[in-house]
Amino acid sequence: MENKKSIRLNPADREVLVTLYLDRRLAIDPYEKRPKDLKDLTDAFNALTERSDPPEDILHYMRTQRKSVKWPRLGSTARKVSESLEEIMSLDDSKVLEACYLKIGKTHKKGNDSFAHEPELMRELEKEFLNATGHYVHRSQLLAALTKLRKAGNLETLKLEKPGQREVFGDMDEAANM
Repeated sequence: MENKKSIRLNPADREVLVTLYLDRRLAIDPYEKRPKDLKDLTDAFNALTERSDPPEDILHYMRTQRKSVKWPRLGSTARKVSESLEEIMSLDDSKVLEACYLKIGKTHKKGNDSFAHEPELMRELEKEFLNATGHYVHRSQLLAALTKLRKAGNLETLKLEKPGQREVFGDMDEAANM
């Protein structure tokens, strides 16, 4: 699977998206568990800019901009959206979800952020979760649950080697025994 590239916006289109984002006062992360809000934001953006970007691409763009410190922060003006993990799924389901996430993440060598931006991974996670539990949960809810688990420190971190990354040795004996 290849890495997803972020959409490109000209300055006028970017300004429209930023204005819509600021007007709605909903931080970026809650959009993944609120697909209707994301669709509303995307529909408004597309109508005003005469574009046809899908919601996933808009969310990916905002996240990419935020990671590059090029996206406005809402701070204390952000709308408060409280949803506990238990409101999303049961404890047993969250354990199944974590197992599915680890299996898929290790197979494709992709971490939590990749799931948020690569629809193929989310479809695979959705299918794997359905097969394991026997009931359907929308991918946005699965991603929201993964995010809550990660932020609470309850999601195992995938130790993924980055391309070109070398193993660090504690001493010369370790390096010699390679």
